[in-house]
Formats: sequence, C-alpha cells, structure tokens
Amino acid sequence: MRKLDLYNQLKQEQYKMDIEALRWRIWAVKSDDEKTQADYDSIAERDESEAMGIFKACNAVLGDYTGKLNDESVALLDKYIEMRTQYRKLKAEVA
Repeated sequence: MRKLDLYNQLKQEQYKMDIEALRWRIWAVKSDDEKTQADYDSIAERDESEAMGIFKACNAVLGDYTGKLNDESVALLDKYIEMRTQYRKLKAEVA
C-alpha cells in the first residue's frame, strides 16, 4: 500500500467518525429530554475520541506526510464541514 493510499484511508475513517459524532450532537440539541441529551453527548464524545485516535495514528505512522486527498476523502470533508455548519446554526437557535 502506498503512503498516499494509507493517508486517504485513515483520513476517510477520521472524517466518518467526526460526521457520526456530529450526528449525535445534532440529535442531542434537538432532544427535549435532558437525560437523552446527555446520552447522545456521551456517544458523540466517544466518536470524537475515536476520530482523534485515528488522527494520532495517522501522525504516528506517516509523520508529517500530507498527501493530496482523493475524491472520496474530499466528499467526506465537505459533508463534515456542512454538518458542522448545520450544528452551529442549530445550537445558536436553541441558545
């Protein structure tokens, strides 16, 4: 496996975990029940922790290497940015 392929594979997994964490955060904001919100937030924290672990693994294995993201990685990054914007707007509306 080439470095670029490994880099993209790790970045895709990281973005998938970040997206899943944002889904849980959005559900927490939309929930009316405080216990449910806390449950969703704890799941989001777990997913964020997993994403950070993947990021650290990427850095440990590849060091300072930064390759070009392939189309699938870019699509996941775009989805993450879109969901992050949606989450911030939703959170601002609720506050």
